[in-house]
Amino acid sequence: MAANLNRLAAVVVLSVQDRDLGTPPASPVDGDRLRIPAGATAAWSGRSGQIAIRVGGAWEFHAPRVGWLCFIEDKAVPSVHKAAGWSAGVAI
Repeated sequence: MAANLNRLAAVVVLSVQDRDLGTPPASPVDGDRLRIPAGATAAWSGRSGQIAIRVGGAWEFHAPRVGWLCFIEDKAVPSVHKAAGWSAGVAI
C-alpha cells in the first residue's frame, strides 16, 4: 500500500530532489525522486529525462508525458516537459 502511495504522489504532484545527478545516490531511501540527466550511468544509463523513484528498495522509472510539471527542489524552480524535453525552469 505504501509503495502505491509513493508512486501516486510522485506523478500527481511531482517534485524531485535533483535533476543533475548522473549516477544513483549511494544511500537512497524509499520515496526519493530524481530526474535523470543526459549521460547518466550505472542503473540510470539510457533513462535520460525520466523520473527515478525509489520504491521498495529499488528504482522505478517513469517516462514523462508532455505537460508534466515538476518542481526541482535543490534549485527551487518549476520545469515542464514539452515535446522537445524538460524546460530549464525559472526561479519563482
